[in-house]
Amino acid sequence: MSKERASANQPSSRHQYIREQLRLHGRVSAGELAAVLEVSEDSIRRDLRELAADGACQRVYGGAIALTPNRHGFLQRRHENTERKARLAAAAVRLLKPGQFVFLDGGTTNLEIARALPEQLPLTVATNSIPIAAALFGQKQLSVLVLGGSLNHQSGDALGTTATRMLDTMRPDICFLGTCSVDGELGVGTVMADEAAFKRHLVQQCGHTVLAVTNEKLDTASPFIVAPLADIGTLIIEPDADPIRRAHLEAGGAPLLIAG
Repeated sequence: MSKERASANQPSSRHQYIREQLRLHGRVSAGELAAVLEVSEDSIRRDLRELAADGACQRVYGGAIALTPNRHGFLQRRHENTERKARLAAAAVRLLKPGQFVFLDGGTTNLEIARALPEQLPLTVATNSIPIAAALFGQKQLSVLVLGGSLNHQSGDALGTTATRMLDTMRPDICFLGTCSVDGELGVGTVMADEAAFKRHLVQQCGHTVLAVTNEKLDTASPFIVAPLADIGTLIIEPDADPIRRAHLEAGGAPLLIAG
């Protein structure tokens, strides 16, 4: 953590400093902040409570963690960081074998995975994502199953009872899970309750769960928990992921694959 100090007597200055540390590192320690800013841990804990109430972070034992930046809908995010997501997708599709039953969960990174599927690789692919289903249209080497249900206009996914019941009839060999946040301690999370419920069921149904995630989602939290990191079979991250955040993920128990 940087030794640059904010004024200990000005809560607004401390808040600004803490926000910057969250942006840079994803999480902060109350003890470290108290030492750097030369104030009591009680003052820091009060600062963190106020920042959490303001939506800047989520309190965790001993400090706080940044909230996910992934709060916008699919339509806003689909054109963001496409080259980085395509690099993750290229690593993801190398995990596939001919004849597998694959589930593609919703999300803009998983949309890039759908676009990256090799033209000569025969697969059965199921998805609850309308944009992903559209991307798979015309790929004749694929047998495509589209789950129905209530359309969530923010995510572009079919969710709810109908989608879950259809998922109950499936046992995919491998699934590519979408997420809003990933943390070694808090696990995988998302911002909507119905989305989290479907994703939890998806993890239970699949033989091997893969999560491909861009840097800004690492060491962040979401309101709704999907799964502990230990339930993820392969976590694909970018090659320039922050070493400290990478160490947090490794401590969480998910095998890491670095996108080449």
